[in-house]
Amino acid sequence: MDLRQLRYFVTVADELNFSRAAEKLHMSQPPLSHQIKALEDELGVELLYRTRREVKLTDAGRVLLKHARSLFDQVDVAVKSTVKAAAGDTGVLRLGMATSAVFNVMPQMLDAIRTRFPSVEVIVADMESKEQIRHVAQDKLDIGFIHATPQGAGMQHAELFSEPYAAVLPAGHPLADREPLTLADLADVPMVAFSREHAPALSDALIATCLNAGFHPNIAHTARHPLTVLQMVSVGLGVALVPHSFAHTAFGGVRFRHLEGDSGHIRIEAIWHDNHPSELVQRVIAEVILPAARLPAPQA
Repeated sequence: MDLRQLRYFVTVADELNFSRAAEKLHMSQPPLSHQIKALEDELGVELLYRTRREVKLTDAGRVLLKHARSLFDQVDVAVKSTVKAAAGDTGVLRLGMATSAVFNVMPQMLDAIRTRFPSVEVIVADMESKEQIRHVAQDKLDIGFIHATPQGAGMQHAELFSEPYAAVLPAGHPLADREPLTLADLADVPMVAFSREHAPALSDALIATCLNAGFHPNIAHTARHPLTVLQMVSVGLGVALVPHSFAHTAFGGVRFRHLEGDSGHIRIEAIWHDNHPSELVQRVIAEVILPAARLPAPQA
């Protein structure tokens, strides 16, 4: 039994007339009758009761018709899904996000992707920048959103966002209410910083920012995760410099303060690899990522 024979049977069952069914199938009646008889012989059951006046479905024929229609519906879905996948209209998109990107880049990116590709399943992972670079290179992520400019053959990137640092201080810290507060005011204050081992881009950017302000940061403690940094600040271990968007966390026990003057900036870049993009990834890059990158870089 093959799909062609099933298609013949469904057409005859719908028409209950071999002549009309043959005309609909663009074939003559004898070959059609032969195919239906061959299907019945293969199954060992009678599917159609035939007389000179009428054609009726047997009980076995009604059962096969029900399942055959379901099968053809599934085949139709499979064909349409395959065509969509080839055109990049469906599939799974794996995204990596640096934590601060969750507040500023991810909402806009997800809205744009869902609008243009409503049938695409998006999977997002909160991941450090260097881990994203490794996963994109290994085809474990399709697109990453990171703080660092990636290195390596085939790695592509586009800057999407730039924001200044904000100071985070314990709620009762003497500098928490200073107006204005500048980066230089933090010169001698113990700091909590991101571990360079886990977040080298953020660690290096913080040191460079402080050096540009005329001092070397007094890094007393380090942490791997942003929430750990905020928790360490809240218990009085020091102050921290974090991307300004972290203020959206409304974390208890700390004060987020805007810094007057040049406090440096943290970039968020989209990354992808030339060797791996599927049709879907190529379209997302062309229709969402690159147009966003061409806009003037937003400042927080």
